[in-house]
Amino acid sequence: MTIMKNGKEKSIAAFSLAFFLFIIVKDAWLSDDAYIVFRVVDNFVHGYGLTWNIDERVQTYTNPLWMFLLSLVYFFTHEIYYSSLVLSITISLVAVGLFAVYLTRSPLLAALGIIALAASKSFVDFSTSGLENPLTYLLIVCFMLVFYSGQRNKNYMFWLALIAGLATLNRMDSLLLFVPALIFVLYKFPGWKSVKALLLGFLPFLCWEVFSLWYYGFLFPNTAYAKLDTGVDSIQLFYQGIGYFVSSFAFDPLLFIVIGASIFFLFQQRAWKDLPFLIGMLLYLLYTVKIGGDFMAGRFLTEPFLIAIILLVHTSFPVSKSNWTLALAIIMLFTIITPNSRWYPLIRSSLVMDQTGVADERAFYEDTTLVNAKHLTTLQPGFVLTQEGLQARRSGKHVVVGVNVGFFSFAAGPHVHVVDVFGLSEPFLARLPVRPRWRIGHFERDFPAGYLETLKSGKNLIQNKDLALYYDKLEYVIRGPLFDVQRLTEIWKLNIGAYDYLLSNYSHKL
Repeated sequence: MTIMKNGKEKSIAAFSLAFFLFIIVKDAWLSDDAYIVFRVVDNFVHGYGLTWNIDERVQTYTNPLWMFLLSLVYFFTHEIYYSSLVLSITISLVAVGLFAVYLTRSPLLAALGIIALAASKSFVDFSTSGLENPLTYLLIVCFMLVFYSGQRNKNYMFWLALIAGLATLNRMDSLLLFVPALIFVLYKFPGWKSVKALLLGFLPFLCWEVFSLWYYGFLFPNTAYAKLDTGVDSIQLFYQGIGYFVSSFAFDPLLFIVIGASIFFLFQQRAWKDLPFLIGMLLYLLYTVKIGGDFMAGRFLTEPFLIAIILLVHTSFPVSKSNWTLALAIIMLFTIITPNSRWYPLIRSSLVMDQTGVADERAFYEDTTLVNAKHLTTLQPGFVLTQEGLQARRSGKHVVVGVNVGFFSFAAGPHVHVVDVFGLSEPFLARLPVRPRWRIGHFERDFPAGYLETLKSGKNLIQNKDLALYYDKLEYVIRGPLFDVQRLTEIWKLNIGAYDYLLSNYSHKL
């Protein structure tokens, strides 16, 4: 009887996993931001280095590990659309499969966790999209799997550190999710051996940082300067961050219900061994508020959501048939009544962007990037933006200005220098004051007089003398000979702020 019951429960779990696969394949899509990374991948594979505009070295991507993995696949396929989708779907499925098999207390709880993941609009959306989320999911599952396995081998700390280091290499701010657990393990197993294992595990990330400083001239991606170093008042960003949570709740309330439930049951069941992950989730959420959130609804909340589900089904959710049924009913209810649900709900919202500037990014691009018959009738994903990029490629212009530069820049090809008005690809613009009116993640700058002429001519024609001098220093770092001693000196000076007074002089004149 017990064997039959277990077999039935395992069948339910297997069906849930198949359903999850169906949902993410059905709704597979690619975002415009993904094509910013794809342009780097295309340049890298074709021998132009890790560049976005091939005439300068600028890190426009925030996910080096994901970029390298995409490059490996693209090297063999030379096709980015289906390659990135298949890679994302495969990694997402492996992550959820590992979670279901190794991190749940029973097949029924595994099924419940999988259904919750499939019911989350955000988790499903960013299981594809072309961004790094799927790889982060896999690394979270692997980290928690090793963590809960206990000290079963002498390399326990090393494996934890290696996975956390790879997650940091995949996206730097995800480190906050892992730091409390690493500190806990160091406290539990103090000594030089643990510290040595920690440093050794983070060696790939540390090597990347050394390379980034030498190759690009900076430790952080250019997007960090464009989006985080904006000069916008911290109170404004805080309110925007709260608005991001409110908007994400409207788009996908299940995220917050599950995260809240994980906190409640952790304290109710006194599952103190889970506390490091709760602290990591809270640190990550506080950081998200501090930076103003994001413009993609739910994107920055999928990682804490996955951790919360693992905490529930691994440790703290009370196991009983009635509790399981109630939880499933709640998931189904919110799936039906949420206007943006991916399960063909009774109510369907046409809202793509709200008043805070937070958007249902997939809904914005679904007509041009979904895997369906409509897509197959167009030439390429991102049809309109792609055609504009192809037109720029044929125009013979060396320098063009773009907005929503992902699809556009990829289609424009490597020999067109695309200037992004939000400074994501322009280290010079990224360090200038933003316009008073901005949308989160889109901080537009005014072009200083002579800047575009400088890019087109190759001569410094910037009219403001302070900016002209700063541009000379910066240009030497991103365009000068890699091994030149003077370039290394300028890298040092730029990173310690030796030339920041030039930017301040310009700002005070505005």
